[in-house]
Amino acid sequence: MNYKPLIKIAALLITLILLAVLIAQINLLDVITTLKNINPVFLIAGFFLYTCSYYLRAWRFHILLNKEVSIKDLFTITCVHNMMNNLLPARTGELTYIYLLKTRQQRTTGEGLATLIIARIFDFMVISIFFLVLFLFIYHFTSNITPLAIAGTVFLFSMVFLLFGLLFYGNVFLKILKNFSCYFNCKKFPAGDYILKKSEETIKCFEKFKNGKINMHISIITLSLGIWALSYSLFYLIALSMNIQSGVVQILFASSFAVFSTVLPIQGIGGFGTMEGGWALGFILMGITKEVSISTGFGFHLIILLYTLCLGIPGYVKMYSTG
Repeated sequence: MNYKPLIKIAALLITLILLAVLIAQINLLDVITTLKNINPVFLIAGFFLYTCSYYLRAWRFHILLNKEVSIKDLFTITCVHNMMNNLLPARTGELTYIYLLKTRQQRTTGEGLATLIIARIFDFMVISIFFLVLFLFIYHFTSNITPLAIAGTVFLFSMVFLLFGLLFYGNVFLKILKNFSCYFNCKKFPAGDYILKKSEETIKCFEKFKNGKINMHISIITLSLGIWALSYSLFYLIALSMNIQSGVVQILFASSFAVFSTVLPIQGIGGFGTMEGGWALGFILMGITKEVSISTGFGFHLIILLYTLCLGIPGYVKMYSTG
């Protein structure tokens, strides 16, 4: 059975339902007014921060790939990968990185999958740390935040532990998978044989990273911290540009909920509905009115989408115009 049409329909329904709920709470003219009142200097500064975060992401992949692919080439791949990730539903755009690395740089599927998972492990780790530190700072601000904050923290740390388990105990996972494949004779099926081979490639890359030099691990941690320091600085700058009246810690904590929305595999088409919902939830919890929270959520998403397209489209054109 072909599930692709069902996935597309589900993504469309999620997008339409969430958008309908959010739009019903505000006047769309407020979104337009919010965007019109933004000082262009804020947009330019934000784009600079956004571009720098892409460069650090490319640098991180460069190290994870043993410096065998140039940062320049990986920057282009990152631009296209993030554009597709922001446009396609349910995080399916993640596959773009693996595909481009294989077709444009002749790397194996296992290498692409492994380096992507490792990058996401460190993203989860840094996001979790940032969220926990921000939560501790605002704990006295309101008791209403506690259940959601705890739920978010538990979810993120659970994901970190699961991914770290896969990274450091990949051989155990591979052994279980091989036993399962042998028991059910999965190798006689093309799909089963393919999954087993790609799993072996991926675990092999995990082992290479695990046994790498300490300098490499420090570099990956430092770059991951830099990526999210730039990202949170961007979120704060955008919030300021839309004249959100709140403290620095409150803005950073509230914007974390927009980050959560991009982590969950329920993202709709273009991320519409989910990102606005995450942003609005965070700022409502921080005492900002519902109307301002939702309208600025749309403004935030449109700005991020603009940045993504400004980097992704030229990256796509450059990649395919050079053969």
